[in-house]
Amino acid sequence: MAMAGGRLREKHKRRRAEQVLDAAEHLFSQKGYEATRIETIAEKASVAPATVYNYFATKPNLLMELAMRHVHAALPERRSFIRNLPDDPVAGMLAFERLLAEQAMRHLSRESWRVILSAQYIEPEGRASRTGARLNTLIKRHYISLIRTYQQRGRLDPHVDPVRLSELIVGITTFIFSNFVSSSGGTVEEMLSKGGGHIEFILRNLVRTPADDAAAPSAPPAGPGADGVGKK
Repeated sequence: MAMAGGRLREKHKRRRAEQVLDAAEHLFSQKGYEATRIETIAEKASVAPATVYNYFATKPNLLMELAMRHVHAALPERRSFIRNLPDDPVAGMLAFERLLAEQAMRHLSRESWRVILSAQYIEPEGRASRTGARLNTLIKRHYISLIRTYQQRGRLDPHVDPVRLSELIVGITTFIFSNFVSSSGGTVEEMLSKGGGHIEFILRNLVRTPADDAAAPSAPPAGPGADGVGKK
């Protein structure tokens, strides 16, 4: 009975937390992040302000949990894209950046993204900062998967380290995204154009074509015993 009661309490807790996140999402989009108070969120979610503080502690933490919820909801779309990549690596990465931008701006405003991106500087060891790092790590993992897929297809240099290449691309595109959300001007298309130029530059000498494979010198025949078995 005690175990069943614990599961029920946990279920109620998750339900209330979702109510708070739903209320916060609505108010952030209608009033803006800075103008929305915890008390207003609690009122709309039909819970006490103490409940909001108990679950999330701070408004930045609440925003980060909201961002994570959107990211988890977006994962199937990202995975489907990686399973069905265009043949050309440059086109594939540019299309993936477009997908990330569309997902990022689908539910959260520039103001909210400014808070998310600044968390690592404001409170480096805090909960919001750790959540922000998780968001960044997820994108890197997607890029590693994407890069390895193109390497397996023979469309990217097989000697390139997928981890380092993903860190380079994500570092540059995150910087460009940060500049975009920190300003009130500029469009998503302009942001994607800047990021696309950098991606094309990075991949310029890494993309392989069937002609490259045909021109590559063939490996010399293996000598006796090269496979570990002596010939007689």
